[in-house]
Amino acid sequence: MNKKFKIERSIYAMGTFIAVVGVLFLIARSDAVLKFRYFNEPPEQGVLQQEVKASQYVPSYLLLTGPDQPDLQYSLKNRLELMGKDVVVRPISSIKSEANLAGYASVVVATEQIDLIKETDLLLRFVKNGGSLFLAVRPSPGPALSALYQPLGLVETGYFVETSGIELEQPFFGENGGTFFESETIINSSLSVRLSGDAELFASSSSGIPLLWKASYGEGTFIIFNGTMFMTVADQALFVKGIQQASEHVIMPIVNARVTELSGFPFLVPDGRDLSPSYTNRDYYRTVVWPELQRIESKYDLNYTASYAAPEDAVPSEGEPSRVLEDLRLYGRELLRMGGEMAVQEPVFKTADQSARFYEASVQHIQEALPGYPVRSAVSSSLEANVDLMEDVSAMLAPNAYVKEMKETIVLPKTVEGFDLDDHTKWRLFNEVALSGFYAHSLFPYRFFEEGHAEEQMAAFSNFQQSIHNQIPWIRSLPLSEAGEAAYAYINSDLYEEHNGNTLTFYATTMKEKAQTYYYFSTNRTIAETENCEVKKIGKDLYLVAADQLTFSIVLGGLQ
Repeated sequence: MNKKFKIERSIYAMGTFIAVVGVLFLIARSDAVLKFRYFNEPPEQGVLQQEVKASQYVPSYLLLTGPDQPDLQYSLKNRLELMGKDVVVRPISSIKSEANLAGYASVVVATEQIDLIKETDLLLRFVKNGGSLFLAVRPSPGPALSALYQPLGLVETGYFVETSGIELEQPFFGENGGTFFESETIINSSLSVRLSGDAELFASSSSGIPLLWKASYGEGTFIIFNGTMFMTVADQALFVKGIQQASEHVIMPIVNARVTELSGFPFLVPDGRDLSPSYTNRDYYRTVVWPELQRIESKYDLNYTASYAAPEDAVPSEGEPSRVLEDLRLYGRELLRMGGEMAVQEPVFKTADQSARFYEASVQHIQEALPGYPVRSAVSSSLEANVDLMEDVSAMLAPNAYVKEMKETIVLPKTVEGFDLDDHTKWRLFNEVALSGFYAHSLFPYRFFEEGHAEEQMAAFSNFQQSIHNQIPWIRSLPLSEAGEAAYAYINSDLYEEHNGNTLTFYATTMKEKAQTYYYFSTNRTIAETENCEVKKIGKDLYLVAADQLTFSIVLGGLQ
């Protein structure tokens, strides 16, 4: 018997496998990978549209106003419209009968001066007969409040007090206990009150003053906000919560995206050994900071958007490339392989010519470091973002108040920054998620050299990502340009409704082809059936809806 081992084929197969892996590795480390479509222009997405019929409608809200709160009136009208609702504005003094209040999804009172209504009993009869009334600012003491305080769920009212902080008595998202935002900068002017046992409390101040609650009266509901913060558009999460309590169901569009920006990429590292005696600063970034940022990105699938601004001394390839461009090439390629994206920082200069020159230099550097890479995103630190400066930029991150479109550029709001977030910053982030389902988190790794404690701050960043994953795991991490695409329907589409018994059918007017649109849907009933959408419970009486068609339906079941 011939016992000679014949291993030639195995050797050849193994050698071929190693050679293929080696070639793929060389391609991945070369410019060729940057020319693939994944790193180039995205596939064109068509736009789907549909017309609505007379039987389909947008829920309408009545906003009652007085002469005392013009900013609040404007702010709440704007918020309801951002939620996709129609708004009718009337002075509270013009309400003469119950018929003036009928036919709306809810009535919102945006004035402290409830005594301006001619007959307080009108409000009582309206709610008792099945209406809902939302006092969106704490009322001034007077005859009307004295007549209403028991139906409002009060057993005692006192003086005005300044309150700070927010405690959610029940979570908006998830099911695990309340959430605290103990910040002295979260301020309300409130009435000192004590609630009856029948009132359902949603939020209090840090000192225990009730801020948001609802009280049943007859067949209807009073919702009361005992504060003054809603005039600020970034502080209206509790307003949305109140609106959700005012109707059997409420649906509102959201973006469902978050952006994590690395600002100052690829980090202007000074010479020396500021952060560690064992490494030069440049080596410290390469061996400690960047690997940790990569590890966190991979664990939480963050898809970083890295914003670059050309330094004045970084000269393109006339002669030897600068160290900045070498680092841009090295880190930029690794960023793209991680699924991230390069963006340009909009420079802030006194003249338009200076801004244009430095913007063009930044684009030139990126294209030199990453051949064939199209720049589709920009980041601005200015309230007056200049979209005219940037050709082919489809999405911009800027410190504006809410998601909007300027010409053909989707502008998304900056939300929070830093590795370790305080309670006030977390409150801002919570509001953005509750209001639009979007937030942006900007990181500045170059500040390690000013503040130190790099490893501690990155540990805080990792812990924050874990808390986000625990509380809102459904929110998508997207590069900036993709977040802009996700916001298209949020900005451009209207959502109409049609009811047939327990079946709710919704009609969006536009969406991107082969995309999904997202909504918050609140109801205290179960979901029995859906069509053309997926529904996921994300909080008490709150669902995330992902629709893949312009028309989709939800069938309601019994009470939860």
